[in-house]
Amino acid sequence: MVAAFPDLGLGVSFDEFEPRDAAFAHAIYDAVVRRWLTLEFLIGMGLSRPFRSLEPGVQSVLLCGAAQIALFDKVPVHAAIDESVNIAKARIRVGAGGIVNAGLRRVAELCGDRVERPADWMTRRDCVPLGDGRAMMLTRPCLPEEDAKRISVLCSIPKPLLERWGAAFGHVEASEVAIKTIGPAPTVVNAAGVANGLTQSDAASLLPHERSGSFVWVGERRALGTFLERTGTWVQDPASAEVVPTVAAAAGRDADAMRLVVDLCAGQGTKTRQLLRAFPNATIVACEVDDDRLATLKRVFAGTARVKVLHAHHAPRACQDGGVGVADVVLLDVPCSNTGVLSRRVEARYRLDAKSLDELVKLQREIIAVGRPLLRSGGLLAYSTCSLEQEENESQRDHIVSSCGGTLMVDRRTMPRGLPGEPFTRFNDGSYVAVARV
Repeated sequence: MVAAFPDLGLGVSFDEFEPRDAAFAHAIYDAVVRRWLTLEFLIGMGLSRPFRSLEPGVQSVLLCGAAQIALFDKVPVHAAIDESVNIAKARIRVGAGGIVNAGLRRVAELCGDRVERPADWMTRRDCVPLGDGRAMMLTRPCLPEEDAKRISVLCSIPKPLLERWGAAFGHVEASEVAIKTIGPAPTVVNAAGVANGLTQSDAASLLPHERSGSFVWVGERRALGTFLERTGTWVQDPASAEVVPTVAAAAGRDADAMRLVVDLCAGQGTKTRQLLRAFPNATIVACEVDDDRLATLKRVFAGTARVKVLHAHHAPRACQDGGVGVADVVLLDVPCSNTGVLSRRVEARYRLDAKSLDELVKLQREIIAVGRPLLRSGGLLAYSTCSLEQEENESQRDHIVSSCGGTLMVDRRTMPRGLPGEPFTRFNDGSYVAVARV
């Protein structure tokens, strides 16, 4: 686990900027968080002392300046350096300007041409992959010789996490998973069931995804909310969208006969919406423990007769009769490490360590323990994450089967897909789902 981020804003609020400047500031922030370890390495090559020994403000300015030099090809290098020096003098101290000037000039000297990403990028010591599918060549081969350390630097994935993936998937696939996190993720709209109702003008803002029923939004960002409200669609990655259809498929012809379905970790209600369509004759009990998300659920499903929103602590009262569960389906879309969605949850890559993973596994088992008693005999218990970690997926599947009994019906891992530079229409996050009849 890496150290805490320095304050990239140096106390400045995005609200202080004009819209165009605010968008640029957001882009810099995202680039720094997404490629922190890459930038730290490049900066460190020109420092006489460890990067993390510098005061946080200087770290912040160096990271933001280096991001513009190394990752933005439309920002003049001299402008990035001059502006960074001025910020350091104004917001830190006059002497900080000299450190920033020297550090960023060394970064600029190290950064070479942008080229098409070489096929052998994993093994090269002079090539930094970029989020648009290209690569930046370095003026000398200075990247680490050790494979895991080099890929860690190139893709800004902490080495312990990368080594976990290497042990689970092999070095090559782990490296491919890592590089898929360096570029932005598309906004994908789940329009399953309403695609025929989309208008010709809608089509101009949508590209059909390779996964049926999903579309990549390419329209104006400000128009997305209106579109979603008008069409009854929602934003959802195809990997996340697989969970509910998988449960419905496990139910088979019984899906129409099911009367009570529990979404125990409903969040913002994305999968609750899907459950409404997958189980057309069931009441959906959407549960949450977080007060803000609970308020959102109540607002989203106000007036929807088949959805009952409850605090998760009240689920047993609504889903048991005399202490015996009566639910046909319980969906446990549990909190997880998010390692399957690092293109979207950019900062999550820096959070996972042994302690945090143990805490997540414990929480997941507590949720399983709450969910199982809500089911009737022969009901379906569905467990899902957006994690790639075995402890959160297969190990929890085994725990469900051993502790709850019954029959495992589905066990599916979806790996992240879509390399930087490839069409967004083939992109998906990583996810896991297991379904057991208990």
